Amino acid sequence: MTDATSPMTPEQPAVPQEPTTSPDTAPEPTMPAKHSNARAWAMGGIALVVALGVGGAFIGASSDDAKPAAGAMASASPSTVAPTTAAPTTAAPTSAAPSPTRTIPPPKPKPPSYKTLGARQWKLIAKDPDGYLGKTYVVYGRVTQFDAATGVDSFRADVAHRRMAEEYDYETNTIFNGSQSDLDNLVEDDIFRANVTVLGSYSYDTQIGGETTVPLLQVDSIKVL
Repeated sequence: MTDATSPMTPEQPAVPQEPTTSPDTAPEPTMPAKHSNARAWAMGGIALVVALGVGGAFIGASSDDAKPAAGAMASASPSTVAPTTAAPTTAAPTSAAPSPTRTIPPPKPKPPSYKTLGARQWKLIAKDPDGYLGKTYVVYGRVTQFDAATGVDSFRADVAHRRMAEEYDYETNTIFNGSQSDLDNLVEDDIFRANVTVLGSYSYDTQIGGETTVPLLQVDSIKVL
């Protein structure tokens, strides 16, 4: 047991003792330097290859990203269109015929109205047929001549303003013109009713060598009574 009042003396360091190994049990010397250096170079080469690959990919991606930007910048810049020097072309005239235009036919004229006559009115017409030119009336008569001398489209008749009781009551000698189809069924001595248009007066030579002037009427329609 040490005295507490006595000064402490520093402990002397222990002197290392050499290992007491026999030559037969001594460990074999190792070559850490060569193997460590080869592994380090191998790891360094792999890291370099990886770094180069990553760097190339980054550079390639950067260059690809830069291309659209450059294209966008190029398209953003205004472009000037060069004026064309092509001569103007002249269209050849077409040979197609123009389509016919549709024409609206004019309205049909109203059929004329045929007035009936009194005895006095008919005498006025018979005296001056030219004064009633174009007027339309209803007359009655008896055929007095309808033969080769008159032709197939005209005849001579005695006329009155109405249908008379006796044949000799038809007093006014008159010439009628009409279409052959309308007069086909008409012969001498027939009593008829006709719608007529006044054509004026007509003069012809008589069989006894004289000349007579009579009313000339156009037959628009006729009916044998």
